[in-house]
Amino acid sequence: MILIDMRDILTLAGATAAAILLTPPANAATSDAWAKLDKASEAACIKAANLTGASVGPAIRYSDRVGFDARVVDGTWPQPHLKGAKAKMLCLYNRKNKRVEVQELATTPVQVASVKDIWWRAEDIDGKGVIDNSEVTLLLGSDGKIGGKSGCNGYSANYQITGDAVKVFPPMIGTRMMCPPALMTQERDYRALIEAAQSFATTPEGALIMTSASGATIRFMRK
Repeated sequence: MILIDMRDILTLAGATAAAILLTPPANAATSDAWAKLDKASEAACIKAANLTGASVGPAIRYSDRVGFDARVVDGTWPQPHLKGAKAKMLCLYNRKNKRVEVQELATTPVQVASVKDIWWRAEDIDGKGVIDNSEVTLLLGSDGKIGGKSGCNGYSANYQITGDAVKVFPPMIGTRMMCPPALMTQERDYRALIEAAQSFATTPEGALIMTSASGATIRFMRK
């Protein structure tokens, strides 16, 4: 998933406001049609966000040339291991084909110093959670080393942070213990995402979100 700063959403909203007013929608020409569209997009965004107690903000309408409505969905993560942490999602609803996509919003500016030299514990790996009692940790060291436990083995690599961008340099080294297949699969997936890390952000709840080049994410909390 790609994390989007709220400031970017506000900028996009302002930049497109005039176009929205000047370009009448082809597929919702009446107030009744707009009302039906709002109801449909609201329901679709709530379903796609999959948050507990979700509430949906007003639609930011783009012209028919773009064809999207954007909404912010607030709620709490339903996964038990996230312990009711608050969540904020950006929902994009395609008015033409009714398709919807959501991405988590990172609303807190990244402070590099605040994420370094802290032990982080993974709570979710690419939307699959983390196997109970497995230790998946991360340390972004001031010495330019990234490492921790990946569920079965320890791992380490060199890395570099520039702004909110992160790059991990191969090779990643680690121990070679064998664990049950499920742990080994989780370890493989986790290491692949860490090796492909591209950016990171923090959330208001204090989570650290690492995003890979493919858009997959790992969610960490302080250990």
